Amino acid sequence: MKENQVMDMTQGPALKQMTMFALPVLAGMLCQRIYNFADTYIVGRYLGDEALAAVSIAGIATYMLFSVMMGVTTGVSVVISQFYGANEEQKIRSTFAAGIYVAAGMTLLITAGGLLTVTPLLRLLQTSEELFPAAREYLLVIYAGCAATMLYNFNAAVLRAVGNSVAPLLFLIISSILNIVLDIALVAWIPMGAAGAALATVLAQLISGVCCLVYALKILPFLRIRRQEWKPDWHLIGRLLRYGLPTGLQMSIISISDMTLQAVINTYGTAMIVAYGVCVKVEGMGFQLADSIGTSLGTFAGQNVGAGDFRRVRQGVRCAYLMNVICYGVFCPLVYLSARSIMEAFTQTPEAVGLGTEYMRVFTLFFLAGGILTIYHNILRASGDIMVTVLMGVSEVVTRIGCAVLFSRLFGYRGLWFVSPLTWVCAALVGAVRYYSGAWERNCAEVSPDR
Repeated sequence: MKENQVMDMTQGPALKQMTMFALPVLAGMLCQRIYNFADTYIVGRYLGDEALAAVSIAGIATYMLFSVMMGVTTGVSVVISQFYGANEEQKIRSTFAAGIYVAAGMTLLITAGGLLTVTPLLRLLQTSEELFPAAREYLLVIYAGCAATMLYNFNAAVLRAVGNSVAPLLFLIISSILNIVLDIALVAWIPMGAAGAALATVLAQLISGVCCLVYALKILPFLRIRRQEWKPDWHLIGRLLRYGLPTGLQMSIISISDMTLQAVINTYGTAMIVAYGVCVKVEGMGFQLADSIGTSLGTFAGQNVGAGDFRRVRQGVRCAYLMNVICYGVFCPLVYLSARSIMEAFTQTPEAVGLGTEYMRVFTLFFLAGGILTIYHNILRASGDIMVTVLMGVSEVVTRIGCAVLFSRLFGYRGLWFVSPLTWVCAALVGAVRYYSGAWERNCAEVSPDR
């Protein structure tokens, strides 16, 4: 079963395997950031600061519902990686089928929920009247097209679970190029406004999702579902939901705290919204390093949990520590020194440039804590310790909301710069206590396939 297109991570040099797996994941995530940067740059260039601020607000608003989507695909990835490590071909195929049912159901719920809550969500974020129409039309298009987002993320998660991180990258490169072309066409040439930028993103994701599905079915025969295997396996569906829903909940509650911070930011005016919007994208790009390392660790740990090799799982965590130190040792000084130039690439408003430069130079000092936090999320999730990751999410919510309200009153807007960094540190401490307690190994006995 273990063919050239996949990677068996249950044996061989751990650091080399994790690095080789993480590099394509990182490149793919950076391509997704290119989507976002293309939207930001083209909207700011052709539509102005108000439209740019509206798209920034809409980006924060989409994350909460899409967190459920990411949770579902993470659950599918974890379970398939465990069955792959245990060499259970039939179980992989059954999980793939069960995952399709779960993904389809969640997509319908997310689409309906998103379309019905656009207006109240933007009101909750204290979106100003001049920004409201553009933010609303952007969100409506994104929510209407969320099936395209699910299609790609689901199939990419399946491929990564069996050790293939290269194919999702190749399809993302293609769709990133298409996204930029479509952005220019639908914003600059055909004046569709913010809705054009959203439509470009949806179409690009649809293309990458279809390509990813066709590729997976063509080169991985053990994913081809026979007619009788389409009958829902409620045990597997329940298992996927046990992984996916708490993960989605954890991400969703974190997004609630993000929206709270965004709501406070919105009270400071358009320049502040623009500055924060650009900084969030840079911050997101920085987290691609942590997320790629975490995704690599999640697959590595999942396969080795399936194989019952917990010593190798601990070795993977140590490798992830080292990879984070190396990556942020380069990234953080680079962003700190070029913060003003980065801001000037997106806006020429002096106030926005100054505010964004300040914030970038603060959060780069704390990025390593965010990377360590991602390690704990992935190792605990892969070992079945899901509820602890929810607790970590709750700690992020409490810290971010409390600090956003308190620090803004005590220190003004500069206090907001320290909200996210402090949140990363507190949540990482919760994860560290749980990991070093050794409780995750006891959970492994419960989640290892058929053990």
